Amino acid sequence: MIKEVENVLSGFPGYNCFACGPHNEHGLRLKFFHDQETDEVFTTICTDEHFCGWPGIVHGGVQCALVDEVSFWAMFNETRKIAFTAKIDIAYMKKVPSGTMLDVRAKIREIRGRRVEVDSVIRDEDGTELASAAVTYVFPRKETLREILGPELLSEEFLQYVRD
Repeated sequence: MIKEVENVLSGFPGYNCFACGPHNEHGLRLKFFHDQETDEVFTTICTDEHFCGWPGIVHGGVQCALVDEVSFWAMFNETRKIAFTAKIDIAYMKKVPSGTMLDVRAKIREIRGRRVEVDSVIRDEDGTELASAAVTYVFPRKETLREILGPELLSEEFLQYVRD
């Protein structure tokens, strides 16, 4: 069974994520889904030419954003908590073409203490692996989050997504 992962962050003041922000007119506006059979979170995207570094090739930074974002939502779907990206180890194996449908998937490898390890992959329409990544997230403490985002964003509604 496939179920959409709700973007609970999109209604918070100042939220304008490049990858998943539904109101970011220059962003990717990704939606994510949880495949309950494989326990993967995934998205599909057909990137426009303006996301390319070279003609017809999706910029490596955009590829990195794709694996980071799908990994975040895999982590969030499981924990219902916000975490920060601590490390991305990405392997660019083949060119990622623009104008074709891409399948981007992630699955949690391990949750240990304040760390979450997630594996992700970008595949083309034929299922060929184009890039893969191991992404590490860290659950911030409330005080750290307050320093980074500012106290005005830390409403009671927002704090339900922060791990103690």
